[in-house]
Amino acid sequence: MRKSYAVVYQNQRSGKVGMDVFTGSSPVEVEERFSDRYWYKRYKILNVIEIPEIDKGKGDGRSDSKRM
Repeated sequence: MRKSYAVVYQNQRSGKVGMDVFTGSSPVEVEERFSDRYWYKRYKILNVIEIPEIDKGKGDGRSDSKRM
């Protein structure tokens, strides 16, 4: 099953931290996709986090305006 993952990474030259989203069947596959996309600079992956799916069709039946 393919899932979405957030990849948090750091540019090893500037120290800046960034985040990108990838789709894959596992965190290992996502790291490979990251390396394929960002091959031209030195980045260190800090974390790979699965993004949970939100089922928009199921809720408690109340709109946001009624929750106040």
